Amino acid sequence: MPQPNAVPAAPPPWTIRPATVNDAEAIESVRIATWKACYRGIVPNVYLDALSVQSSRVDRIRKGIDRADAGGSVVAVADSQVIGMGFAGAPEDDQVPASTGEVFAVYVLPDWQGQGVGRALLERLTSGLRALGYHSAILWTLRDRRATRRFYEANGWVCDGTEETHDWHGPVHLVRYACSLNSSP
Repeated sequence: MPQPNAVPAAPPPWTIRPATVNDAEAIESVRIATWKACYRGIVPNVYLDALSVQSSRVDRIRKGIDRADAGGSVVAVADSQVIGMGFAGAPEDDQVPASTGEVFAVYVLPDWQGQGVGRALLERLTSGLRALGYHSAILWTLRDRRATRRFYEANGWVCDGTEETHDWHGPVHLVRYACSLNSSP
């Protein structure tokens, strides 16, 4: 029961909305800025330093947003600036059961992290997967990025023991997380 003189909580200074093809360059900029700020010491600097907004990648983002079955392409916006983004849809791995969707990306600019933006993006993506009929979801994240792993675990995701190593000018280790979509975390 609310306190008699309680002040209602102010709405966050940002909103979540579906991404549009016009957001593609801003989405790529958020991804690059987040990688460069958060992945130093995990991903080789030579790889991070070479990241730049490229038209071919922006075009792939546009095509992904434009796909009717994408399942979720969302952005977080503050004062008309894209401050976060996320993608989800059918898994790329054909070994994953058909009832499992995948969250491909959740990135929030460093200045906006810790303010609920990532949680709101993740919830919007999992709700979208649930609406498409998926019963569970997976995602991949950097094994050694502890803050990101704590974030997913706090939101009901569990590391399922599957790992991969990629060569991005040096080894980069990924771990897979999974969650049930049958109920909200």
